[in-house]
Amino acid sequence: MSGTFTAADAAAWIRRAAELVTADADRLTRLDAAVGDGDHGLNLDRGLAAAVAALPADAPPGRVLMAAGRAVVSKTGGASGPLYGTALRRAGKSLGDAAEASATQLGEALAAAVAGVRELGEAQVGDKTMLDALTPAAAAFAEAADAGRGVAG
Repeated sequence: MSGTFTAADAAAWIRRAAELVTADADRLTRLDAAVGDGDHGLNLDRGLAAAVAALPADAPPGRVLMAAGRAVVSKTGGASGPLYGTALRRAGKSLGDAAEASATQLGEALAAAVAGVRELGEAQVGDKTMLDALTPAAAAFAEAADAGRGVAG
């Protein structure tokens, strides 16, 4: 990743997330079975595979994230699909049609993603949801961007 966030970076994010979830899908499903319906890993694996298949070949990073988000929403079952998909779509919408994004712009996109999850899930930090991880991660990225660090860190 360079000093800016490009479409290639956005696609690489989605591909890497899909690889990691595929490698850990069984474990994620077992963890979910202990507290839920036991389908999280399989659902997320299916959704991210669809996101990879939906990646546009020639689009700015915002549109890459929006396409991935739409695929995640349509192919990931359960409550998590709309949450992850909303995060991707909100981040993509924040980036718009610019060919690349600065660290500050990417930080704003991450904040938009967090806001989307918070609004859709009607949750707050401390509710023991994904917001407890996403919120401080987005804040740390924004702080690093404000300190002049680039997209790659």
